[in-house]
Amino acid sequence: MRNWKLKHRILFLALMPVWLISVLLTILIVVVGTTEIDGALKARGAVIVRQLAPASEYGAFSGNREVLQALTQSVMKEDDAHAVIITDPQHKILAVSGKPSRLEAAHAEAADRGIIIRGKNHSLIFAAPIYQGHAELDSFDLLDRSPTDTVSIAPSNKLLGRVYVELSTVSSEQTKSMFVIISILIGLIGTACASVLALRMSHDITKPLSQLIQGVHNMAHGDLGTRLAARAGGELEELENGFNLMASEIESSHNKMLAINTNLEHLIAARTIELEQKNQELEMLSNTDRLTGLHNRFKLEKILDAELTRSQRYGSHFSIAIIDIDKFKNINDTYGHQVGDQVLIAIANILKDNIRQIDAVGRWGGEEFLVIFRETPINAAISTAEKLRLAIADHDFSLIGKKSASFGVTSYRHPDTISDMMIRADNALYHAKRSGRNRVEFKEL
Repeated sequence: MRNWKLKHRILFLALMPVWLISVLLTILIVVVGTTEIDGALKARGAVIVRQLAPASEYGAFSGNREVLQALTQSVMKEDDAHAVIITDPQHKILAVSGKPSRLEAAHAEAADRGIIIRGKNHSLIFAAPIYQGHAELDSFDLLDRSPTDTVSIAPSNKLLGRVYVELSTVSSEQTKSMFVIISILIGLIGTACASVLALRMSHDITKPLSQLIQGVHNMAHGDLGTRLAARAGGELEELENGFNLMASEIESSHNKMLAINTNLEHLIAARTIELEQKNQELEMLSNTDRLTGLHNRFKLEKILDAELTRSQRYGSHFSIAIIDIDKFKNINDTYGHQVGDQVLIAIANILKDNIRQIDAVGRWGGEEFLVIFRETPINAAISTAEKLRLAIADHDFSLIGKKSASFGVTSYRHPDTISDMMIRADNALYHAKRSGRNRVEFKEL
């Protein structure tokens, strides 16, 4: 090292600690980050089985497989959920969703001991026993302890079965891989930046290039007007003249690029505004019935799905009402379709003006409308439907005079699906038609 040039000595002494620290910090960040990612997945799996086991008690005790199947399907909506199985104490499957790994004797032991098992499909299997009257799982191993290190749970209540939740590790593995790559890139970038700084420091120390290095430093910090006094003589003066020429070219190019960038920014801003307007128009067209201006069936189905998910998760209630204009075909046959369209528009306005802002109304198809009453039990929905019926019946329609409509009302009851609710509402509407029309009927079950 004594035979090295001064510039090389400075570079070695400056870069060696930086490289060493960068490598150690990168390794530390990668280890801590991947451990946190694994821990988050295990903690989430533990929380899911803690909630699923007591929730499955009723279905396992009563043998109601529909309830258990609904529970497994709701768990499958969780991120990374690969499969959910509920078994009885003899390992007979009561409900299953997804594509689970094959159940073995070790899985039942893991459920009783609270051990996490690694599945064969790049997954982790979380298991827990279902006890009659046992509300929560008190022991669950998040650190993959060996069977000799775990403490068996010895509940005194009756064993009703076991739940198994299999979470895919593919997403977490991808996250860890991406985290490792980003950490390495950050380490490399930090090392590269430190190397550049060390190189510039060595140049500042090395004479007589300090003036030239200072000029480069000024240029690097945005002072494109930097020029050197060319009076060093010899090759150094040629180098200074070359630097000044280069600085002039860079400054000229920079000014041209600024002008181009300014024009591009204005153009991009204008295009962005235009694109946003077009997107808003397209969204409105895709969700709106062109005749009445109300929600179309596609939008109503999205709202129904959202309300169903919210009710299943938080235990809230919502109701729906299907509305059918009585003897609407007679209007088209007698007065023509244009008059029929005007009747549809008028009824759409009546419905829209007589519901709350939080409720949703739309055209379900033909002469049928659908009202979604958010956070509304069945009695309140029936009362509002009766108000809507009277508003329609009291309205004086152009050319045709009075017109009536029939209503079929129902409310969400766990574990309803949208199809279940629509069938009940249709049956209620059919009953209203058979009972003389211009009525509000409801079906709770």
